Amino acid sequence: MEVRFADWLQDLKRYRVIGVVRAGEPQLAYQLGAVLAQAGIRLIEITWDCPEADQVIPRLQVAYPDCRVGTGTILTQADLRAALAVGVDFVFTPHTERELIATSTSAGVPLVPGAFTPTEIVQAYRWGAPAVKVFPIGSLGGASYLRQLRAPLGHIPLIPTGGVTRANAGEMLVAGAIAVGLSRDLFPEPWCSQGNWAGLREELAVWLKSLGLTGVATAGSP
Repeated sequence: MEVRFADWLQDLKRYRVIGVVRAGEPQLAYQLGAVLAQAGIRLIEITWDCPEADQVIPRLQVAYPDCRVGTGTILTQADLRAALAVGVDFVFTPHTERELIATSTSAGVPLVPGAFTPTEIVQAYRWGAPAVKVFPIGSLGGASYLRQLRAPLGHIPLIPTGGVTRANAGEMLVAGAIAVGLSRDLFPEPWCSQGNWAGLREELAVWLKSLGLTGVATAGSP
């Protein structure tokens, strides 16, 4: 798995932040994804429960070819096959299901399953997941829990989500996360309610720089 998805793991190590977009309407989902890309976040997840996610994802891939755009909240084989048909760059699930990992791996697309305990994390990795989502990290003790996991499971790339914020993301990375996933905390008020996308983009770019992460995506076609 490490060889097959070496490029994915390299991207995780390089970019470190996965921006998760969950929106109630397609244009907003696209706009939030575009803001993330313009701020320098290269790994963007559009959750599959976003309306018209199957259209938003390829649109972002064309507009921002320097980014990897994938999906998450995949729960069934039907949803996974539909997402793979769209051409997603990666898949996240909130749970671990062997058949989902096998299907995505066979298609050459990395799937990162969610796991809660050491037993679940090890099982997911043995079933072929190139990395494992530790979810929800906020209910498990945050960076402290991650550090404890890393002691015996340091060989498994871990991505904490569910409780990661801009305030604690750096601590998660120091604790050993290969990358972190953030959602709601990336889109604070009043930027979104006012549609101040330039202000939000600048704020996120400053935050990335504080983590030692820079690099604005190159826009392609709109």
